[in-house]
Amino acid sequence: MSGCGGGNSDSGGGSGGGEPQSATENDLNPVDRDELTPGGDLRWALSELPPNFNYHQLDGTLADNADVIEALMPAAYDFAADASPTVNEDYFTSIELTSEDPQTITYTINPDATWSDGTPITVADMAAQWQALNGSNTEYNVSSTTGYEEIASVEQGEDEKQAVVTFAQPYADWQALFSPLYPASTNSDPNVFNTGWTEQPQVTAGPFQLEGIDRTAQTITLEPNPDWWGDAPLLDRIIYRVISIDAQADALANGEIDFVDISSDVNTYQRASSTPGVEIRRAGGPNFRHLTINGTSPVLSDVNVRQALAKAIDRQAIADALLGPLGGNAQKLDNHIFMSNQEGYQSNAGDLESVDVEGANAQLDEAGWTREGDATRTKDGQELVVRMVIPSGVASSAQESQLIQGMLEQVGARVEIETVPSGDFFEQYVNTGDFDFTVFAWLGTQFPISSTSSIYEQPQGEDIQQNYARIGSQEIDDLYTQVNQELDPEAARETANEIDALIWEEVHSLTLYQRPDLIGANEKLANFGAFGFASVKYQDIGFTE
Repeated sequence: MSGCGGGNSDSGGGSGGGEPQSATENDLNPVDRDELTPGGDLRWALSELPPNFNYHQLDGTLADNADVIEALMPAAYDFAADASPTVNEDYFTSIELTSEDPQTITYTINPDATWSDGTPITVADMAAQWQALNGSNTEYNVSSTTGYEEIASVEQGEDEKQAVVTFAQPYADWQALFSPLYPASTNSDPNVFNTGWTEQPQVTAGPFQLEGIDRTAQTITLEPNPDWWGDAPLLDRIIYRVISIDAQADALANGEIDFVDISSDVNTYQRASSTPGVEIRRAGGPNFRHLTINGTSPVLSDVNVRQALAKAIDRQAIADALLGPLGGNAQKLDNHIFMSNQEGYQSNAGDLESVDVEGANAQLDEAGWTREGDATRTKDGQELVVRMVIPSGVASSAQESQLIQGMLEQVGARVEIETVPSGDFFEQYVNTGDFDFTVFAWLGTQFPISSTSSIYEQPQGEDIQQNYARIGSQEIDDLYTQVNQELDPEAARETANEIDALIWEEVHSLTLYQRPDLIGANEKLANFGAFGFASVKYQDIGFTE
């Protein structure tokens, strides 16, 4: 999973965003490579320069970084719109399950696959990534150990171009691993892992390479990799430019960028829809907006208070307000793991499925938070004040927080909204726990169960991975261990829903709505747009005449 502070970095599209789109289709203006004339610059807006280009480091697990790094780094698999995987033959000639007991995967690396420093990609790179991400060395500040902690060994096969990966116990979503793959030269040392990629990408191996970063102009420029062994990129350059999210629609209309992620921003949707030469593209993706609740906050450490405040938040009203103007039937989201267009989706929200202001007031009374008239509740001389931190320039965050503020006034809780620079939002506030409430989007993967474990498993001391709520239970952890070893998809979905019911009981976070996949794109932009569950093939992006 990737965190996204705004609305510019996941895939999407469509003339209406209220109804979840198909989970098996996307909308990319597909054109065969041979029919596209090479050349042109793809101008791509970011909400911030990535604070760390190491995607596996906690500060680097952001959508803006993924948009850049996926053009530069190896991945084991490509995924279609229906999330079905195929071996990424640019990097691996074969990936095979060669034993079920113990579960063993044999990776045969493309003999041409080479890092930008001239060294071949080998089993050493895969072994170093396993050791960096398996949780055995806490000096590595990782975003997730999921999957890697299940591996018992990574050993050389027939030669250094073959890796034999053996698991200590079965791991169902093994196809999610080694994507992106980083080099042993930067994974072998925790200090380099944590800080070596903060200024710029280091050793890469993709169809594109770094041309330069201009921090004054807030741009990142990629150029074709002259040593690339696969299909040559069609584009001359990809130019990423930091543009405030609320200014991106105007940048598209003015011809400064080639697409805009609309998300649930009705103003951006209307602006893009009315711009000549721009078309709306849509798909159903694994992304959702949510409210994260900091369980270490003095006023929110009591689960009864979290439950009471959650009862007062009308999630359907938020979905109506944000999705309704985009057309279709707005739906609140009642599952933390599955999207409403995915197999396995069901509501596990229990008492929090519907708004209950009366019940919220009664539960706060019982928890000792008293109220006189319309005043803010107090307990032991402390007011029930919730500090809600949101990023600047994100219309959906502002609107959601204002709606929540009004809803909680009804039960005597005062929400103080603090808007912080979008570039600081994750690194300085979310990652460090400097908030009571916050809202942002989770951008999911093709593996909805295993990819969420780093969000909902208990933090281990300062190692929170992506559990920004810092809330969990041993029962949730144990069920994740169980489900990640479950090879029967139906049984796995059943266990995942048991986990989701426990997440609702802990009031870890409130899912608000499935984020609409809406992209406003230059109508000549080909093989790009609303990807849904599909991988981006950067070398195939181009423009029609």
